[in-house]
Amino acid sequence: MSKGEPRKGACTKAVCAMIAVLACAVAVSCGGNSRRSDARSDETAAALAAVDDSAAVNSPHVPEMIRRGLESAADTIDYCDWYVRRIRYSIQVGVPDTASLRWERVTRYLESLEPTPRVNGIMGYLLNAKGSLYQKLHLGPDKAVGAYRSAYLKTMDSDSKHRLPDICANLGDAYVFANDMPHAAMWYRRALFLADSLRLPSENYVSLYMGLGRIYLNLGDYDSALECYKTADANFSLMPLNMQTYFLNNYGNYYYYAGDYAGAWKVFGRLERLLLDNRQGESYEMYLCKLNMADILLNLGRTGEAAKLLDDAYAYFDKLGDDTALYYCRTIGIGLALKAGDIAKVRRILDTEKPMPTIDFNLVNIRHRYLREYFVRKGDYGNAYRVLDENVRRNDSLKHNIANMRAAEIMMRYAQDTLTLHHQMEIQEKDADIRAAHLWLSVGVLFIVVLVLLLLFGYTYARKRRLQLHMQMMQAQLANVRSRISPHFIFNVLNNNMAKMGGADAGGLMSLVKLIRANLNMSGKYFVSLKEELDFVRYYVDVERQALGDGFVFSVDAPADDVLETIMVPSMFVQILVENSIKHGLKNLTGSKRLAVAVRKGDADCTVTVADNGRGFDIRRSSPSSTKTGMKVIRTTINIINNQNKRKIRLGIRNLEADDGSVAGCEVTLVLPLGLKTVYGTTAL
Repeated sequence: MSKGEPRKGACTKAVCAMIAVLACAVAVSCGGNSRRSDARSDETAAALAAVDDSAAVNSPHVPEMIRRGLESAADTIDYCDWYVRRIRYSIQVGVPDTASLRWERVTRYLESLEPTPRVNGIMGYLLNAKGSLYQKLHLGPDKAVGAYRSAYLKTMDSDSKHRLPDICANLGDAYVFANDMPHAAMWYRRALFLADSLRLPSENYVSLYMGLGRIYLNLGDYDSALECYKTADANFSLMPLNMQTYFLNNYGNYYYYAGDYAGAWKVFGRLERLLLDNRQGESYEMYLCKLNMADILLNLGRTGEAAKLLDDAYAYFDKLGDDTALYYCRTIGIGLALKAGDIAKVRRILDTEKPMPTIDFNLVNIRHRYLREYFVRKGDYGNAYRVLDENVRRNDSLKHNIANMRAAEIMMRYAQDTLTLHHQMEIQEKDADIRAAHLWLSVGVLFIVVLVLLLLFGYTYARKRRLQLHMQMMQAQLANVRSRISPHFIFNVLNNNMAKMGGADAGGLMSLVKLIRANLNMSGKYFVSLKEELDFVRYYVDVERQALGDGFVFSVDAPADDVLETIMVPSMFVQILVENSIKHGLKNLTGSKRLAVAVRKGDADCTVTVADNGRGFDIRRSSPSSTKTGMKVIRTTINIINNQNKRKIRLGIRNLEADDGSVAGCEVTLVLPLGLKTVYGTTAL
């Protein structure tokens, strides 16, 4: 039950793959005429980091982010940077049987370039993706080890050294798959050393402890394995989705091998719920989870449920052609047949099985347990003894691996102790010289300290002045932008209502007065509560409702007012989005008109969605007289606020499609991270 699958999974559609091949072919064929740069622009680096972070949490927006990146690539190197992420994502979200067809041209192009740090970083990223594919599809540990080793060497001489611990951990996993525990432990120790040297975030350590736990589990050291797994589980929320899946799979294996089948069932139940909550119900990981659960049910005596799960998993892995997973399926099938007393079925399973070059140590142990029972029931004690003898030899080999690993640790400590002793001897030899020069050294140190303090004072003062000037400029810039909102808004509202008032409509005039008064109150504020913003939107919609006719339906789906009052947003952001929906999407539209505002507050951000059933967004349809002031204000304000925050405000616009493919409206999504800082350094959310 190693069940030691690689960390990433699932596949993009074939049509997207073919489009990607053609796009990459065009970009690479033009490489000789493209401008090449060995340094990413700040904008490109930020966009690449954003897509990597989104992929880590399996965001459904990743394909669109990559598509936009490919379209906006400044040169061929930028294009390759985005394209290798498309390959990596196809491996992460499915079974990419076309990936090898898509990366060869990129590989040849990168190999033709001078091996600069950036080129090496992209090549290392691609080779790491290859290793994940080889390991995921069980194409042989040698291929996975070779790809990961090449990725490690390229990344060592690149601008992406922060990926080294992850590559080392992947290499350790590949050695686990090859049953080479000493090398697996060595690469995980190297990963921990690199993570510490690079001062990476604590989540990097969590995945490394998880990998070490798996190695201890394979070595039969259950106490050390449990200690590692508990450390990882205590920081479960720090892991991205793919690592959470990988951890729960291995944590469940621990309880299985420890004989605690109830504990194993509980952990795999967590894994099943995690996958379902993240729309992974038909993924490789889900079917592997079903296979593990079938084995647990078999050991709990619930054979009927186990058989159903096994049938589902076998159909999936048989279609996929995953020999290792099928070996495990057949092993559980043998166990079910023995439970039912069907010896003939066991014989049929064994007769149809082809030899396997490399199988995980633990999977073979599970198979041998059932084979011994099978041969004993047949009265074939010779083969039963042969299987038992092979198990003894395999366990002796395991003990040899443990001894090798312990010996390596002892040699490492011995080398450290020897180095320390040499240093102590050198210190003693020079101790006399140090005492003689102590006075001069003290004077020199004092002089240097004073000089450093003066330099630090000068630097701090100059930096403070620069920050003050920068802050003043940002405040002036933001004030200038915000000052444009109120006149623009009042102009639009009065212009629209003057044309439709006709006679004296006291109710409409009162709504207009409320709207203008609310606008004046908000125009002097940079941030308002989301409750104030939605109240203002309702005033505005009441004013515009008459012009839209009886078929107009407006709805707001938001948390309670006490929650909305705690959420601060840039003032008039939501109103501008609603105004654009009415002005450009719903006015002059015949039939029913729908406008919906939805607010969702998460743990880390708040998402506001404005959707209509209008004519959709089409830049070519904009009138020449349209200034698009509202969207300019939103984008400019977002840029100013994002410059002061690591976590960025994101704005997305997309057209909604009807069943026949026609445009059925427009949806604008505004994602506001909680805890944003304003230009004054205060917290807005």
